Amino acid sequence: MSTKQPSPHSPARFVLRRPTPPGSMIPPRTHATGTNYDTSFSRKESVRRVRAFLLDSAIAPLTRRVTRPTVINTSVLDTLERPIIFVANHQSHLDTPLILAVLPPKLRHHTVVGAGADFFFDRRTKGFFSSTLLGAIPIDRVRPSRASAELATQLLEEEWNLVLFPEGGRTPDGLAQELKSGAAQMAIKTGRPVVPIFIDGTYEIYGKASDRIHPGSTTVIIGEPLVPREGERVSALNDRITQALGVLGREAATDFFTARQPGRALSFPAPSRSWVEAWETSEHRHQHEEPRKWPKMFGSRHSSK
Repeated sequence: MSTKQPSPHSPARFVLRRPTPPGSMIPPRTHATGTNYDTSFSRKESVRRVRAFLLDSAIAPLTRRVTRPTVINTSVLDTLERPIIFVANHQSHLDTPLILAVLPPKLRHHTVVGAGADFFFDRRTKGFFSSTLLGAIPIDRVRPSRASAELATQLLEEEWNLVLFPEGGRTPDGLAQELKSGAAQMAIKTGRPVVPIFIDGTYEIYGKASDRIHPGSTTVIIGEPLVPREGERVSALNDRITQALGVLGREAATDFFTARQPGRALSFPAPSRSWVEAWETSEHRHQHEEPRKWPKMFGSRHSSK
């Protein structure tokens, strides 16, 4: 027995479809993922309380246990007023929880993290957990995105701190990558300071090529804030950010004094794998028992005063 389909003008067909203006096309339904994912729910008071509890009681302690961080120069954070733009090199998915773990609670609980829209927000479920647990917001790391820039600017104006990874993604081989200019653009647009953070050691613990976590030691060095200068161009500020991260990177493998000698800063991007091999065998790496200590050859000069 065949069933007759209702004609295009029958009442049955009208009831079964969405009404549209005459001559118009039904717009295709879009999924709110990627840079269009709405993260505003994650900044509501109730969700913020849940995130603060989970960060303080579970995520931060577990991250510290896995990474055993030595944190250098935390005192710089005591004098800063939010909002602050934190920029860091990117070795691992552990970098985000590690940064949140080392920030004092007054900053940690009012911080959002720029995350790759194509990875963390490609599905609504993944976007929900990223925003709820880490305060992540979608950032287009492939091309300049007006939606990403407007959201980041809005949150800075609302006094949210912002964590960005200007390399645009995790290093695939441990080498430092060239920095994109998004952080510099945000700083110049809002006038807020940029605080560079160099992370060393998370690549070995859980790098991009790793299939499981290998607990180990890390070093997190917090640099001095970089304030946009009057009339400064984005490229100039980005160069200053790159140089600052390079100095901190060299300090992670040597010491405060050596890292600041001419030509000793880490290059972004790093030139070759041989640099990484030399880095991994550095006798100073992860042994900062007395952070920012001057070399022994200067000891007598300072002790005689």
